[in-house]
Amino acid sequence: MARRHPRRIPRGNFAMDAPRDVCDSKPPATPGQEPPGHTCMTDIVLHQYADSPFSEKIRLLLGYKHATWKRVEIPVIMPRPDLMPLTGGYRRTPVMQLGADIYCDSALIARVIDHILPENSIYPAGNEATVNAAARWTDSEFFRICISVAFQPRALAQSPLFSDPQAADAFMRDRRELTGGTSLTMPLATALPAFHGHLARLDRQLGSSAFLFNSTPTEADFSTYHCCWFVWRNPALETEFAPYPHLLKWMDVMREFGHGDATELSSADAVELARRVSPRVADGKSLAPMDGLRPGEDVQVMATDYGRQPVAGVLMQSTLEHISLLREHPRVGTVAVHFPRQGFQVERTTADAGSQHGD
Repeated sequence: MARRHPRRIPRGNFAMDAPRDVCDSKPPATPGQEPPGHTCMTDIVLHQYADSPFSEKIRLLLGYKHATWKRVEIPVIMPRPDLMPLTGGYRRTPVMQLGADIYCDSALIARVIDHILPENSIYPAGNEATVNAAARWTDSEFFRICISVAFQPRALAQSPLFSDPQAADAFMRDRRELTGGTSLTMPLATALPAFHGHLARLDRQLGSSAFLFNSTPTEADFSTYHCCWFVWRNPALETEFAPYPHLLKWMDVMREFGHGDATELSSADAVELARRVSPRVADGKSLAPMDGLRPGEDVQVMATDYGRQPVAGVLMQSTLEHISLLREHPRVGTVAVHFPRQGFQVERTTADAGSQHGD
């Protein structure tokens, strides 16, 4: 197959109409609310690894949506030589790929999946703000609590990873580099009461409701499940859930969604997939003028909590909901990298500040 020549990243205004995909027939979302990039069903590629809790959140959502998708198994720790050219240096897991559009952070990935597979939406009308707040707290504060519980000594003693001192040391060194030396954990004496306090609240609520927000699951259910799953899956910690029968029943129901119809894809094939196509170009509308940036400027995006490795590129779109960059790399040509607005910051850079090529 002929190689697609990388497109030169354009500068200036991106105010143009993007070509619509042939299956893009859904009515438009509220301006500024629609996810960036693709709005039709194409091959979903998820770059993930089996033990990743946030990957489990997305795998389970794909199962709930009865999705057909491709799974790229990435290394648990760096280096990730085929993923970095796609993301520009973003290291957190998972990453979703639709052609040459790359989506970072499970919150944005969940919204894009819900948009292209809209049946049984996980963002119910009338509860969107509440669901969003619950999912964000769960994916941040409750996740920290669960990490602290999951990494207690009696749990690590039964972990295959930590049975190998060299592998354990490499893992901890990698995570220190990811977090910039700041710990995601808290003392177990602090985490355990908070953990059981929240499980007790969940159990009471689920005693009168099939899911956290009534009769159908929302993003908050998938966020809560992956946190609980990360603790529960260790045999040494299963008994922590014994006092909470309604929670356990809910976990059984969630687990029954499965992971959809997944097939393996090599990381090299995922790179080739991006190289063969072009990303969707946004229409240039910006509903977040308060950030002082315009499409076409050189910027960098980074997380505001951990994993603060900056991703540099040319600003394509900046709205109240997401930030999109265009980047070039010799192996993949031009790609668009998309981030949620919540949890990320964007700032102007000089043209040579930050590599345009990533790792």
